[in-house]
Amino acid sequence: MPHFASPGMNVLDQPAYADYLIAPYYQQLFVLGEYRELLQKLISQLKFANKPLVAEVLAIFFMRFVFARISLFEDIPDTIVPVPLSNRRYAKRGYNQARLLSRSLSRMSKIRHFDALKRIKNTKKQTELGREERLNNTLDAFALCRPISCKHIVLVDDVITTGATINEACKAIVKVYPDVHISVWAMAIAPSPKR
Repeated sequence: MPHFASPGMNVLDQPAYADYLIAPYYQQLFVLGEYRELLQKLISQLKFANKPLVAEVLAIFFMRFVFARISLFEDIPDTIVPVPLSNRRYAKRGYNQARLLSRSLSRMSKIRHFDALKRIKNTKKQTELGREERLNNTLDAFALCRPISCKHIVLVDDVITTGATINEACKAIVKVYPDVHISVWAMAIAPSPKR
């Protein structure tokens, strides 16, 4: 498992990764490890091989290697919110992998799960785009669909590459609730270009 040597550390405090990410609308980013080897295989099975049960396996790994440390040193969020898929992509896949992950994480952590966001713009697949194209592709792609009554929320997604998607999701929340504290939990982050 290619998890970090010190899992549960805020990736935004690690310049090798943080310097490549788009300036975030969130305060913390926790990931299981780099998107390679076993994590890459598991996430690919979850997203592209119609194996939604893999979300449960990834959530177990996240709880064991990341949440165990977060729960000792960080404020625990009030609510877990998944990054939504477009209706078109949801219809094609039949499930939202971020929602499956967030529901499993919610059940295991005893933190409330809440579908607070909707995708209001159909976007191209981020994997097909360069850094600048990713920014434009996800610009204003999300909106709140329900009010949020909490001080600290966590957004869940499978993979962070440039952070464009998760950042736009966070921006939609910050527009309405500028004082909310947002953390991001992802199963993997793209390997740092500086390594």
